[in-house]
Amino acid sequence: MNADAERQLDNFLKEIASIPGVRGSLITTGDGALFAGDGIFNDNIASDLARTVRRMVVASATVGAPLAELLINFGRARMMIMPLREEANLAILLERDNVTSTVRSVVKLQVASLKAVLRSASPDAAESGVLQQVSQSEPEDEVDRLMLGELGPVLRDVQACFTGYVERLGKSQADAATMMREQMREWLLCCNPSPYTFPLLIDGLAQLLGDNLDRRTAFMTDVQQAMRKSKIWSGKGR
Repeated sequence: MNADAERQLDNFLKEIASIPGVRGSLITTGDGALFAGDGIFNDNIASDLARTVRRMVVASATVGAPLAELLINFGRARMMIMPLREEANLAILLERDNVTSTVRSVVKLQVASLKAVLRSASPDAAESGVLQQVSQSEPEDEVDRLMLGELGPVLRDVQACFTGYVERLGKSQADAATMMREQMREWLLCCNPSPYTFPLLIDGLAQLLGDNLDRRTAFMTDVQQAMRKSKIWSGKGR
């Protein structure tokens, strides 16, 4: 992250943290979390919170109800979560029922410039000063992480197969890519992606092809052939 972007995010987080009744604030990203000072957060807490917030936001979008704001009560405290852009969210820990409206007003005034900073920020940010970046090994998008990882080759084969079937239904390659991506997000939310849980993804994709049993059976047969060719199933009983 360049120095100017870091300074702007640092100033913003400090402004929020300085509001009476705010116990801490951070920005979750695909790389973990950015937070000012030590305060209520530390590296481990920020990293765990970043993953949790991202999954909540993804789950909400998956069911067709993208979040504009989420308030969660934690005993005497309240967590306010505001999505900023894909894979970037603002999380603020408040004294319960105290300064919600004040914080909301401050964020509303800053949100446009904040989104601009996040768009321009380099993904290769390094830790410096009071602004810290944690969990740098976690990629910006979990679907992209899968596509680039061990399962990537077979997932691309599956996507090519799925795209062919979707096109036969009169839809485009872009439609197929969106459907595949959304199904992979659901797979991520329900289980740990692996060769053992792969059938759950395939079954979900087959369901998207409609009620024609012959079409769905043919798709699953083609996909199983791609799976058998993959080296990741060596020694896994396939």
